[in-house]
Amino acid sequence: MTPNDPIAQGLATMASAGFEFGSTPDEVAHDVRTMWDQLGNPDGAFDAAARAIAVLPQRPEVPLAEQARRRAFELAVGINPVEVELSAALSARELLEEMAATVSR
Repeated sequence: MTPNDPIAQGLATMASAGFEFGSTPDEVAHDVRTMWDQLGNPDGAFDAAARAIAVLPQRPEVPLAEQARRRAFELAVGINPVEVELSAALSARELLEEMAATVSR
């Protein structure tokens, strides 16, 4: 399975979003494993999902002069700062890599 596979991208998105919304690693792992089970336990899905983190869409860059305005807008509408998204993506990748190692044992 490749990182561009819809299953891999779905699991990657689920894991990243879970961390972004404040779930614990155990909660995220449970949700991702449940989805994986519902998809029929496809081989290589966790590894591909870990690699898919790098190819998920990211927010467009904003010029330095516009960053304060963008941050004010994000606060006003409840969008997490980009740092939270990046931290969530890194946590998701780490968790998915651990899950891949566990499944392949």
